[in-house]
This record gives sequence, structure tokens and C-alpha cells, in this order.
Amino acid sequence: MNLLSAVHQLAWMQHPVIWLCESCAILWLVVRVVRSPWVRGGVLLMLCGLTLNALVTDANAGTMPVVGMPSTLRPASPMWQAATSKTRLLLLADQARLGLFSVGDLVLMFGGILIVAVCLYRTLKMEDSLSCKRLGWILRETTASSDLP
Repeated sequence: MNLLSAVHQLAWMQHPVIWLCESCAILWLVVRVVRSPWVRGGVLLMLCGLTLNALVTDANAGTMPVVGMPSTLRPASPMWQAATSKTRLLLLADQARLGLFSVGDLVLMFGGILIVAVCLYRTLKMEDSLSCKRLGWILRETTASSDLP
């Protein structure tokens, strides 16, 4: 296990609130850079997903329970544990029927996809606009040079 992964796991298991605040700060920067109501909506969805994951992890002593985890599956990290009768907030836990994702994970991914889609659209729209301007310059240059005797 590399150092970055170990630090991330320790931060999430021991101090999910600090990790959540760090994530909020990063997402706030995204909102400041890309001023779009769609991006703000995506950031809000990502914050909701992070909060849902932090709630279930904090309620279960720093571990993310997995409902319906096959006995043959070995978690990549001790952060994931099979759900038991003592598990809290089962609805927010990772679910085998959701492909081992939680509701928070799905909300988080949807928000991230929304942000990427909006930024990609804006970038392509800007490039298309630049292409039209370049084409206009080329047409002006060719018509101006054809006017010469």
C-alpha cells in the first residue's frame, strides 16, 4: 500500500469530518472558477454524496459497511466491512445490488459527471466559436486580397 493511499484511509477512518471539510474546500474552488448554475448543482450533488458517505462511515466507527458482500470477496482495505446486525444506517451503506456502490457514491458520481459534462460542453463551444472566428478571418483575408487589381 503506498503512502498516499494509507494517509487517505487514515484520514477517512479516523477523521471523516476533516476529510469532508477538505473536499468541500476543493469543490468550493471549482464553483469559484466555473461560474455556472449547472456546475453549482453538480458541486451540491457531490457535497451531498460526500456527506452521505461521511454519515454512514462515522456512524459505523470509521468503516463503510457493505450490505450483501459475497463471502468470497476480500475488501481492498479494512475500511470496508460486511454489514452485521449492529450496522447503522444500512440504507446508506455500500450495496451489493448497486454494484458495491452506496447511495452517496451514486449521488457523488452523478454530480461529478454533471460538472465534467458542463465544462466539456463549454470548452467545445469555445473552440467552435474560435474556429468560426478563424474562418471569418481567413475569408476576410481572401476576399481582401481578391479585391486587389
